[in-house]
Amino acid sequence: MRRSGIGHETLIKRKAEEELENYRRKIHLRNQTEEKAADQFRLRLKNKKEELKLEGDLKRSQRACHQLDTQKDIQVPKEPWYWFMPEKEEQEDEEEKGEKEQEEDEYGGEELSVLEKLQILTRYLREEHRYCIWCGTTYEDEEDLSLNCPGPTSADHD
Repeated sequence: MRRSGIGHETLIKRKAEEELENYRRKIHLRNQTEEKAADQFRLRLKNKKEELKLEGDLKRSQRACHQLDTQKDIQVPKEPWYWFMPEKEEQEDEEEKGEKEQEEDEYGGEELSVLEKLQILTRYLREEHRYCIWCGTTYEDEEDLSLNCPGPTSADHD
């Protein structure tokens, strides 16, 4: 027989239940933290994928712009970044940094995001060349473009 007072077993039982509840809370918090980390990881992957898609669309637009401008005998792009020049890209990046400190372009001199560049270039291609990068088509005129192209964004073409 054990030598413990009245209610000792109840106390031990209550402490065990409290420890079990604390353990369950810790597990629940750990699971929530892991779920949140997994969600953040998935979001980062999704954002990276979207960013890569935008960069790809911009490069395709730059190549198309270069080709269409050249066909119209335009020797110099409206803005340096309108044309994609892979072999000069690193040199231009260094030169552009110096130039940006000295002068501002028509967009305020601040660095444009890939999305902003894509939107500006898409507008230029549609207005100047009646070309849609996502349709891959040069249209006859504004009416043909507005009737047959779903819109000026990639989402319009999904």
